[in-house]
Amino acid sequence: MSADPQPPPSSVQRLTGNPALLLLGIVAVVALLAACIMGFLLLRPLIGGLGDNAAGTPGAGQPTPFPQMTQQPAGEPVIIGISDTGTFSVTLDAPATLSVLDSQWAIQPQNIGADGLWNPQIEGDTAAWINGTIVNYVFGLADTDSNRALLERLAPGDTMLVSTRQGVTHTFTFDSRSQVPSSDRSVYNQQSPGITLILFGGDTAERLVVRGRYEVAASSPSSSGNVIQLGESAQLGDVQINPQANSFLTNRPEAPAGFGFFLIDFIMHNVGVSAVDSAAYRFTLSDEIGNQYALNPIASRLGNYPPLGGFINAGQSVSATAGYQIPAGLVSANLTWTVIAPDGSQVQAVFPFTAGGAAGQNAIVSLQQATITADLNNLIIVGQITNVGAQPIIIAPEDISLRTATGSDYLLLATNPPFPWTVPPNQTLQFAVTYQRPISDPSAVFTLLGQPFELSGLQ
Repeated sequence: MSADPQPPPSSVQRLTGNPALLLLGIVAVVALLAACIMGFLLLRPLIGGLGDNAAGTPGAGQPTPFPQMTQQPAGEPVIIGISDTGTFSVTLDAPATLSVLDSQWAIQPQNIGADGLWNPQIEGDTAAWINGTIVNYVFGLADTDSNRALLERLAPGDTMLVSTRQGVTHTFTFDSRSQVPSSDRSVYNQQSPGITLILFGGDTAERLVVRGRYEVAASSPSSSGNVIQLGESAQLGDVQINPQANSFLTNRPEAPAGFGFFLIDFIMHNVGVSAVDSAAYRFTLSDEIGNQYALNPIASRLGNYPPLGGFINAGQSVSATAGYQIPAGLVSANLTWTVIAPDGSQVQAVFPFTAGGAAGQNAIVSLQQATITADLNNLIIVGQITNVGAQPIIIAPEDISLRTATGSDYLLLATNPPFPWTVPPNQTLQFAVTYQRPISDPSAVFTLLGQPFELSGLQ
């Protein structure tokens, strides 16, 4: 007698009879396991941190480990001098070292105080430099026996060298030595290129001041000795050069922020018996500091005549414009235009230049801070202006700007104090300006009285 087979449990029947239900159950179990694992991973740091000596938590007497920052914090701009464009020597390049005879000092930039007085903190074998003095470099030295003896034995012909951070070396020769009242601020004047060394120390009423003249690098003299003025003509081989007019254009959209275009209208007349190629002649512009500026094709198209080009036939006269890009706040009493022929002979034309403005010459501008507001909408720039001249400086809204390399101007929202700003002689004005923040550009150029400063890290 065989036993009857027993039917399987009903639950097993339902699972095997419905594959979809079985698959759903497996998925649910896997999801539950995944949730448990994720919960454990999330809670593990909290569970592990309950102990007094948990990993990553310093115990009693142990220093708190702070991460070392390896890059600039976001939203904190860096203030630097305007960079070069490849067409001229940078005039806002900060000095790195000062050398006088057999002595050398590292440079520490420092600002003039709000009271208009400069009392630098000089450390060790360093020299203080008034931040922004790039026409007449003003340095402060500690009044030690060795420094005083060095300055007192300087004689005519002795040189002083200033090496900049970009590797440029400027040479100055000893000019004068005098005792100057400590309250005399005329030693900070920026009217002419040079160097001023001041001994600081003690409470003496007078300070020893040494001045030096800027030495322009010697250039090859013109074989013909031709030096002319505006409206005069000079012979250069088979051609005559006649500069007729010049102009200085500022706030042009084609010019980078902080720069302008200097234009020269001239006539070139071929007095020879055959055609001459105008491309064989070189045209350069230089200032009295020694910076040279290359011919700029964009600027040359903005004059009264087209740029010079092509051949000039015998007996033919051509009117043309030569354009150059120069700093908007350039301080130079004269600009020299040099035309060089294929054989090396040259003609020089000297033009008076006052477009830089007396206000810019007598003002020392330094920026102290540039910050982005918490809402990321505005940029606040804080700085100071020191008037080292004999007349008040009046600053209006048109004397300041914030522009990007693409030519965009940004809106000035607020100023403290309100315009106009008046800086009396030998006084310092603290200022703060608020601009619309440049959002689409990582950097912008802030210009005050023709002195440009590049702000980077704005994003």
